[in-house]
Amino acid sequence: MMISDWKQAYKLWSVQCALLLALVNVLLAALPALQDVMSVTVYAVVNAALAGGVALLRVLAQIPVEALAGNDQ
Repeated sequence: MMISDWKQAYKLWSVQCALLLALVNVLLAALPALQDVMSVTVYAVVNAALAGGVALLRVLAQIPVEALAGNDQ
């Protein structure tokens, strides 16, 4: 099912998890100081867990965006 108003997609859990995954990747690439604290193994595990979370959330039933916006029709 496609989202009728794509601007409301940020309310879906899978989209939020994907954005979190992207943020983690950007932070680790942009902040060399974090690379000293977080080993490659920890980075890989965090990345894999978040990616798995995206896949899991895509399968789970999510609250329709219209219901979150209060536009039940």
